[in-house]
Amino acid sequence: MHCYEADVLYEERTPYQYMLIFKNPLFGRCLALDGIVQVTQKDEFIYHEMFVHCPFQGMGAVPQNVLIIGGADGGVLREVLKYKEIKRIVHVEIDKAVLRACQKYLPDICGDWEDKRVELIIGDGARYVEEARARRETFDCILLDSTDPIGPAIALFEPLFHKMLFDVLSDNGVVVRQSGLPLTMPKVMPFVVKRFEEFFPTVEVYRAPVPAYGDEMAFVAASKAGRGISSPRGSLPYSGLFYNMEVHKASFALPTWWKRLISEYIDTEEVPIDSLY
Repeated sequence: MHCYEADVLYEERTPYQYMLIFKNPLFGRCLALDGIVQVTQKDEFIYHEMFVHCPFQGMGAVPQNVLIIGGADGGVLREVLKYKEIKRIVHVEIDKAVLRACQKYLPDICGDWEDKRVELIIGDGARYVEEARARRETFDCILLDSTDPIGPAIALFEPLFHKMLFDVLSDNGVVVRQSGLPLTMPKVMPFVVKRFEEFFPTVEVYRAPVPAYGDEMAFVAASKAGRGISSPRGSLPYSGLFYNMEVHKASFALPTWWKRLISEYIDTEEVPIDSLY
């Protein structure tokens, strides 16, 4: 993000992280956690539309049950709620303070947690997935909008968590994780690809430009079925401010150096999670 002078609107050290909400002349109101910008009013629609509509439009049918882990700003929830066919949305967020602050200072980004289809759970995402597996509960789509692999998010990158994701995903379901910025965080995306490939037969990478992050964001999608999500369904067209069918198709075309990052990492020994970032 360009270093303009910013006006601080709110700050708090929560039990999990340091939160700062500020106003920037170029990007509008912004949320930063532990000094890292998470979302801005100016370009959040790119990130959130690509996060949700690529899997939803690439699946064989609109998911009926959706699990969101993370995403306290509510942007992913907002996009999910646009699908009237969805019957149930479980949103698990560990840091209630961030969610409440976003409701107050970034209301235009937030989805409606009062929607009757939404079950908001303030708690640990990994624990929720473990408990859902014990109940033999499944979801058609799981969206992992967690922070980077540091602090409270590390548990969401462990092998056991990915095995549990496989167990709670329906047979034709898809799980998607935001996977960092390959230019400045070159280990994260290939690490996620390798981790998903340990458990899922189909793993794909797609990308979206997010100006506030200073680079393209990588998303990794995994499914149990042989069909991926790179080809959108024509039967349910959706066009957002950024997302459309052409963008969907193009987002799965990866630069050569992204492919090299993946192939070179796959052939190496796994690095510790806390060294990814």
